[in-house]
Amino acid sequence: MRRDRRRAANNNLRTAVQVISCPNCKEPVLPHRACSSCGHYAGREVVAVK
Repeated sequence: MRRDRRRAANNNLRTAVQVISCPNCKEPVLPHRACSSCGHYAGREVVAVK
């Protein structure tokens, strides 16, 4: 029973990571993160990128 509970708890670890495109530069970005290439998040620049 313990073994089965441990195995059932790890099902969420096997799902693929969702990636969205940045609305500013169209680069792939993880959701709810600032874009690493342009520094934009939620329509505004939050990180200065060189």
